[in-house]
Amino acid sequence: MPPRRSHKKSRNGCDRCKQRRVKCDEAYPCLNCTRRHISCSYEHRNAVALPQKENKHSEQDDACSPTPRASLSEISARTDAALNTLQRNIADTACFLREWNGQDPELMHHYSISTYKTFSDREDARQVWQVEIPKIAYSYEFLMHGLLSVSALHLSYLKLEKQSHYLTSSTFHMALGLQTFRTILRNVTEENCLALFSFSSVIIIWICAAPTDSTNAQPLSSVIEMFNLCRGVLTLVDLLPRIRKSPLGPLMSQDWSLKSDTPFILFRGLDDQLTKLRYRLTLDTIGEEDRSVVEHAISELRNVCQRIEHAGPPEDCGMVCVWPLAVRSRFVSLIEQRRPFALTLLAFYCAQLHIFRHYWFVERRAETLLSEILTIMPPGYADLLEWPRRFCSSGPGLGGWGVVHLAAEGMSPSM
Repeated sequence: MPPRRSHKKSRNGCDRCKQRRVKCDEAYPCLNCTRRHISCSYEHRNAVALPQKENKHSEQDDACSPTPRASLSEISARTDAALNTLQRNIADTACFLREWNGQDPELMHHYSISTYKTFSDREDARQVWQVEIPKIAYSYEFLMHGLLSVSALHLSYLKLEKQSHYLTSSTFHMALGLQTFRTILRNVTEENCLALFSFSSVIIIWICAAPTDSTNAQPLSSVIEMFNLCRGVLTLVDLLPRIRKSPLGPLMSQDWSLKSDTPFILFRGLDDQLTKLRYRLTLDTIGEEDRSVVEHAISELRNVCQRIEHAGPPEDCGMVCVWPLAVRSRFVSLIEQRRPFALTLLAFYCAQLHIFRHYWFVERRAETLLSEILTIMPPGYADLLEWPRRFCSSGPGLGGWGVVHLAAEGMSPSM
């Protein structure tokens, strides 16, 4: 483990740390207050505003981002809220006795020989996870905590006899990483954007893999959290060209707009089901704005399924982030409100998760999410869930498909 870096003098610490004249990490809640189980406040200063850029953007910039810039402030707010919820939920299970401990070399060793290989089947992406991201983590402790957290989570999956032990370590490191990450995310720069992008990818993996009792969230709440955190990468939209040209470039595909109109084979029957869904949408008493949002989500779901269907080998699990990135912010709100058509499309999204179930951090995500949707869906819409239910119970996955191979096509982290 690298030696602790020296700290710069803090001038924006919380009220309690200022009173005690101690170093504050300036997170909310800060580490000192969390350790002492006391309330943390910053009443002496104004909230830090997200940086606003006035430079004009081209149509090519918009092609890299599926979300209009006008909604980026809302995405930023949603992301911070999701991070706050995640940090609050796991804080109770994390024991803040020290920042580093004797188990950390074991976790880093496991990451460097095993865990990094599980994030992608592409060799160039694996090289990034094995070499480039750890290099960045040497200068950003929050990213190092993230790598150790996901390594411990992987060990909890592999060693069931010590599952509780490794889950505790995983939660501990994620809680520490989140504190600093949230603070730095409010001030994105060319210098820190690579670390922020890397940690964003780590969080998504962690959210997918963490047992619900580690995050105090049911499958539906967990996937909503995943959507908001996936979409948080859009706050880096101005620096995506910089990230793409960096050593992290293999984690991002170059073509967001690729589409195909050839018939589905892997997602056989999907077009008929989406036609049925669109027809039902015209009959439902839903507002025009929400109808447009759902129509857009339907189109983007089909586009992503087409890219998954026709991408070349090797497969890339980063594709599970493409649809969450492509939908509008209002659609995420419709999911949160448990609107039937939004839940139906989320059930269809389970088919994409099912395809990637051979990744350990996705494994049962489709099964548990679809099960919850089935229990809360109003009776009048239950028939719309028949196709995803059949697909996820008997549909092909990559492990046994043998013909269709997947790779990321679109702006998505290669996980």
